Amino acid sequence: MTKAEVPGSGTTDERGEQTGEQLVPAVSRATRVLETLVQQSAGATLTELAKRCALAKSTASVLLRTMVVEGLVVYDQETRRYNLGPLLVEFGVAAIARTSAVAASRTYMEWLAERTELACLAIQPMPDGHFTAIAKIESRKAVKVTIEVGSRFDRTTPLISRLAAAWPGRGRPGPVSFPDSELEQLRAQGYGAVYGEYRPELNVLGVPVFDRDGVPCLFIALLGMGDDLTAEGVADIADYLVTASREISSRIGGHIPEDYPTPAGAPDLDAGRG
Repeated sequence: MTKAEVPGSGTTDERGEQTGEQLVPAVSRATRVLETLVQQSAGATLTELAKRCALAKSTASVLLRTMVVEGLVVYDQETRRYNLGPLLVEFGVAAIARTSAVAASRTYMEWLAERTELACLAIQPMPDGHFTAIAKIESRKAVKVTIEVGSRFDRTTPLISRLAAAWPGRGRPGPVSFPDSELEQLRAQGYGAVYGEYRPELNVLGVPVFDRDGVPCLFIALLGMGDDLTAEGVADIADYLVTASREISSRIGGHIPEDYPTPAGAPDLDAGRG
């Protein structure tokens, strides 16, 4: 792997990226191992991890032994595969609980799921540009959507990537390019919807939650199968979502863009939850 010199520090960033900060290579390596295991539900062998993380096998071996001792990964003697460790569960639960947008969104998600009977997801943009589902309220419909908490979506994922591109932020990975007319429509509506783009029969409606810079820090999405979420019914559901977006953003001290719509006759969700 090509190492980039860090200006003024004499250090290198093993990801091949320039940075003004002095980094600890071992932490970067451990992070790459965890990122790889997140994407491999069956785990991975030492050889596989060394290859995918661009590490020497001896380096990977020492690193993995340390991570096993610390509880960050586990090792199966029979299969010789490593996987995510139990300590990460504690870390993950604590991180989600301390994410203000998720805490503020929870009651709104429950209310929206009850109102629509659809599954409701909170999806967070991640530093490298992908998205992760970090909270979910189950659908009350007979046919369940099987997207689970922890599911990852790449930076080109339908709908969410478009919503991110409609309200881009500085210092974040460049959003996927979409036609200006499409982004203008999203900004005018305050929400977006796709039909069958994730997989056949799965329809998704979503809105952003804004941080203090007016950039999406979370996306709230409703998911329905087939006729459970149709184009004809989106307008009514969208009013609830856009109202929730505004209220959640306000509760976490977010800045709502001036051009973000206020639905005419939008429901009072606080009154509805009371």
